[in-house]
Amino acid sequence: MSPSRRAGSRPPFRLPRAAALTPGRGGQPRLLIDAPSGAAEVYLHGAHLTSWIPRGGGEVLFTSRKAVFDGETAIRGGVPLCLPWFASGPDGARRPSHGWARTREWELRCVESRPDGAVRVLMALDHDGLSLLYEISVGEELGLSLSIGNRGAAPRGVEAALHTYLRVGDVTAARIIGLEGSEYADKLAGGATSVQVGPLGVRGPVDRVYESGAPTTVLDPALGRRVRVSPAGAAQTVVWNPWSSGAAALADMAEEEFPTMVCVETARLGRSAAVLGAGETMAMGAAIAVERL
Repeated sequence: MSPSRRAGSRPPFRLPRAAALTPGRGGQPRLLIDAPSGAAEVYLHGAHLTSWIPRGGGEVLFTSRKAVFDGETAIRGGVPLCLPWFASGPDGARRPSHGWARTREWELRCVESRPDGAVRVLMALDHDGLSLLYEISVGEELGLSLSIGNRGAAPRGVEAALHTYLRVGDVTAARIIGLEGSEYADKLAGGATSVQVGPLGVRGPVDRVYESGAPTTVLDPALGRRVRVSPAGAAQTVVWNPWSSGAAALADMAEEEFPTMVCVETARLGRSAAVLGAGETMAMGAAIAVERL
């Protein structure tokens, strides 16, 4: 690893007073943000946001206490970036699972304070013919914006997802609102399709791909709040909770943690994946906001 990429090394620009680049868990380089309107933790490995706390509120993201921070393994929790394919890809044969973006070290391009008290972070990665730019805005709201460009000469199919793990007080008491009337593919039922009737409650393992790019709200009475995820440039929403059975099979997630999380993911998958011609770019993102009940 070059000196510029070692944990805690200085970036080639001046950081604002609200940000610091320090060694994190496992000695991995991370950016800590403590701004007037919010705080966050971002690892360069995977451009991985592992914490966001709006000023005056509590932690919004779930990161497993058993997550691995070794600079090679994908981090369990926070907001993994799944691309240029999701799971094993459209053909079911892609490796590694969820693509390579979440397991490569990204370059920190810019960190700047904004007049509204937020901090803007820009990260970049060029790999395998794709050029990626990822902007994170940390404040009273969380803004995530991902741009993917094809630097190759041939057209390229790209799937992408912001695999957001939300912290909840009790997933069995939570309700997910905004997906009513949307068709979904149930991955736990071999991809069988159905239509969501009423708010979604989690009473067992859930792994669904909804044909909806509309805002979704997680109503969380146990923590006394609602968390709203508003997608942009995305056609699908993935909802996932492994339940006790699925968590038991994950070495990097404690079995008792499943009631404290639910994934609500902004995605472009399958038939909604982008097909980028030479030099073309796609963009997608999400805004996350929290309100007290």
